[in-house]
Amino acid sequence: MNHLNNFSGKLLSAFLALVDTGQFKIAAERCNVSQSAFSQMISRLEEQIGTKLFDRDTRHVSLTQEGRLLVPIARTVASDIQAMYDELHDYAEKRIGKVSIAALPSLSADWLPKIVADFRRLYPGIKLQLHDTVAEPNLELIRKGVVDFAINAVPYGSEEFDTEFLFDEPYYFICRADHEFAIRKSISLKELKGCRYIHTLRTGSLWRWIEPHVQNIEFNDTGFEVQQLSTLAGLIANGMGESLVPGFGLFQFHRLGLKAVLVNDRELLRPLFMVKRRGQTLSVAARSLLAMIAANPPQHVLPALKSKKS
Repeated sequence: MNHLNNFSGKLLSAFLALVDTGQFKIAAERCNVSQSAFSQMISRLEEQIGTKLFDRDTRHVSLTQEGRLLVPIARTVASDIQAMYDELHDYAEKRIGKVSIAALPSLSADWLPKIVADFRRLYPGIKLQLHDTVAEPNLELIRKGVVDFAINAVPYGSEEFDTEFLFDEPYYFICRADHEFAIRKSISLKELKGCRYIHTLRTGSLWRWIEPHVQNIEFNDTGFEVQQLSTLAGLIANGMGESLVPGFGLFQFHRLGLKAVLVNDRELLRPLFMVKRRGQTLSVAARSLLAMIAANPPQHVLPALKSKKS
């Protein structure tokens, strides 16, 4: 027989209250019930256990032998239940917990650190982990349960994953300060015909978003194809050509004195998503971190894009 189905924390509390007070009236007051209701609770507990727990008359209450056996067990169970509720309450109130996320390196280098630091200051008891990996490894971390969610640039709406749109980021034309377009505030893609183009890795997520929009533009191909934005910045700074990058990577280029000119073709935008395992409910702590991320888009995101819905 599964006695857990009959278990009641209220009956256990009533038993311990009567043990501690030795009087039905005082014990009933402690449990905030009438004396008759309290008496029924004790009778119901005895019925469920199958033996008397108290000997009582009009003036005295004393434990039976079985009642004395139950006291230490009851106190341990009551303590464990209280500890369970306290711990879960601490998780709900974000006093303790753990959050692990993955994000693209370009997001992890400049934008996310401030949000992570603010989250740590608000919730110092929560263990926080950040994995800076590219798109496909991010998904593998989700599959393995290593991270709660990832911030990714590709909307993986497969049976494995749920996605939530966060915001779009525009692309920028990166060039040296002596380039003819360096003084421009914005530029269209068609104006880039003939520029000395340095490709990002053609199997990477950056190229996936760019390629459909530039496939008909006649670039002067430099022959370079790089994976790291820091390498791209170095090549541009040394006069090897120009390129297109999303806004999250701008810090890599500003530090070398390069110019970033906004591409005003609104179809060339990189959407960023929260990605998690399909059907998984995020913890309270993870939801709080996600809310902070969504509420703090990077400065380069255009105002009209911040409120876009997926």
